[in-house]
Amino acid sequence: MDQEEDHHNTKMSAEDSSDTTGSTTSDTSPSTRDILSDIHSLLNDEELTDIHLIPESTDGDDENETITEVPAIKAILAARSPVFRRCLYGDFRETQPNSNNDDDVLEVKLDYSGRVLQLLVEFCFTDKLASLTDSNAKNNSTLERKVRLLTQLNGAAHYFDIPKLEQDIQTHLNVMMTQHPSLACAILDEASKVPSGEELGLLAMERIHDLPKAALLLWNHNHQQSHGYNSSIASTINNAANNAYTGFGWGERGGVIALNASLLEQVIFDEQSSASELTKFLCLQRWVEGCRHVVSTDDFELPRKMDDSAGDDDEEDDAILSSRTPKMKHLHSEKADISAPPPPAYKDDALSDGQHEQRLIIARHLAEKIDLSLIPASDLSSTITESNLISTHDLYQAYRLQALNAERSKSRVFVEGAGLEEVNGTYIQGGVHEGTPMYNKEGVWRGREEVFRIFLCTFSNGNRSWSLSIVPKGKAPGKTTDIDFYECPVSYGKGGGLGSPLFGGAADNIIPNKGWKLVNYGQSPVPKFSLVGGCLEDA
Repeated sequence: MDQEEDHHNTKMSAEDSSDTTGSTTSDTSPSTRDILSDIHSLLNDEELTDIHLIPESTDGDDENETITEVPAIKAILAARSPVFRRCLYGDFRETQPNSNNDDDVLEVKLDYSGRVLQLLVEFCFTDKLASLTDSNAKNNSTLERKVRLLTQLNGAAHYFDIPKLEQDIQTHLNVMMTQHPSLACAILDEASKVPSGEELGLLAMERIHDLPKAALLLWNHNHQQSHGYNSSIASTINNAANNAYTGFGWGERGGVIALNASLLEQVIFDEQSSASELTKFLCLQRWVEGCRHVVSTDDFELPRKMDDSAGDDDEEDDAILSSRTPKMKHLHSEKADISAPPPPAYKDDALSDGQHEQRLIIARHLAEKIDLSLIPASDLSSTITESNLISTHDLYQAYRLQALNAERSKSRVFVEGAGLEEVNGTYIQGGVHEGTPMYNKEGVWRGREEVFRIFLCTFSNGNRSWSLSIVPKGKAPGKTTDIDFYECPVSYGKGGGLGSPLFGGAADNIIPNKGWKLVNYGQSPVPKFSLVGGCLEDA
């Protein structure tokens, strides 16, 4: 009997797979299709039901519907899952007859939600999850709720050894993360709760690494070039995020607010992430405003209580600390002698509750890890100052470092007409290489957020060339690890600069507007370069 069931099950899986892709194999006989249809029709057939799966969790169920039992047929479950076979036809102590049913229907208690068990049974009978995608079905789930449910179902598929279901879920979640990168946060958060969620968690982290602004802040890179270069980066991102939030985008597509407190630090400060310091800060700010998890400062090793034996010299510190709430007054910054100012008086009760304060404590602690000197001054004076996450002392230190490094105003170079569209745009002066300023632009290259750079470098043979390249994180410019697109030897650039010397008047330090050529990853035609603002002084 078992071999016959396995034989039918194999045919059922093959037939249904062809239905999923929209094709039908020519050697499938009408009688086989009838058998498959008949097996599918047994789903939720109460007359033939001989087992009830009893959920012991409500996580994943619809808020308006609680599922108390899921009917099924033992033989079909056993045919699809070797774990079900061992449990149902062996010595399974957690099965017991239903005392309210004279037909000896077995009850099996499982630590999954009713919705997960429903989908698990549906797949065992039909090899599909039609109820999850059927537009005619009663389904009020947001995209985030769906990916969380699928992540839970993936754990059940792994436990019950149904590899096809597991693979189908991972493929589907990959597609959803490609369409909506911000769903990666919800998948990662849910996978962290599932014993077998490591593989899905790694897939989600990879998506966040590649597209941190899109995954964490719902940032649309197509909007980047639509804003003038004078616009504050933070305000641009915040406007886009606010539009998504008011359009229920945050609730539907996750983002950083979908992460629990313990994952927040891991994701934002992951060494493989290409996120900028400003992106990291905006993530903390958004998380404080919208995190839906119950959080606790117990998840972090926060700064110790202030030493009561300290002198009375720092009266300003005492005044600030005394103005804070009881939970905050015993915390002291390890990074500065002046703690962050007290939280503002929120009008919204939902934001002024204890949970909001817990999130503030955690975010302030994590904000100490951000290098504020790398955040544009325009954002420091607005977004960062108004966030209430940074102390006055730390802001002062950031301004001080920027002032020391800003001996010249930033110029901007506009690149246009390149055959490789990704390199076009406005490059802002930032950093120095070989005594010459570099120019940088954030963008996406092959699905990953990168920084495109224009810089002058000297080769081992003494020749000097300007390059437009991507310099891998942690590497110095001008190495073989660079991803080069276009270059211009200085010998071709003499006398063909941007109209006036950019740096001290030396001809070889002028960014040329002609003489550029393709290298490695570039595409024809070569771009044109022009100075669009700013000025430079001698180094």
